[in-house]
Amino acid sequence: MGVSSHVKIIVYFVLFSVLVSKGSSLLGFPTTVHIRNDIEGYSVYLNYHCQSGDDDLGQRGLNFGEEWHWKFHVNLGSTYVWCDYRWYDNWNYRWYEGSHEVYDAKVDTALTPHFFNLCHTDCVWSARRDGMYLLRHPEGTWEKRYSWPA
Repeated sequence: MGVSSHVKIIVYFVLFSVLVSKGSSLLGFPTTVHIRNDIEGYSVYLNYHCQSGDDDLGQRGLNFGEEWHWKFHVNLGSTYVWCDYRWYDNWNYRWYEGSHEVYDAKVDTALTPHFFNLCHTDCVWSARRDGMYLLRHPEGTWEKRYSWPA
């Protein structure tokens, strides 16, 4: 009886280790991050640069109403993606810029990535005049997550 319980514990430990090391990519769930330029104004152009510890997605830009997205596989506890933004306010004649995380796989509860609780495997970010908004699932509502520094 004691040997079988030890074997079960070892098997559970090995399975847990594999799941944590491979993250959700083991399960085959790609995550998509979308960046949208919803900044109203006179042809506001959003410059941005997104990167993770492993990948630099390069400097890019979006005109008002445009969107760009990319897909990746998550490694629990280690996938962290952030973007730097810069845009010129044609109404108030000043520059705005900021930086924030767009995906963080730190583990919250029940071994799910932090952002999985916010946007599951489809994170949609909207740049607006007052800050960055994240589309919450399954509610379908926009939540302001970051403000542009004053």
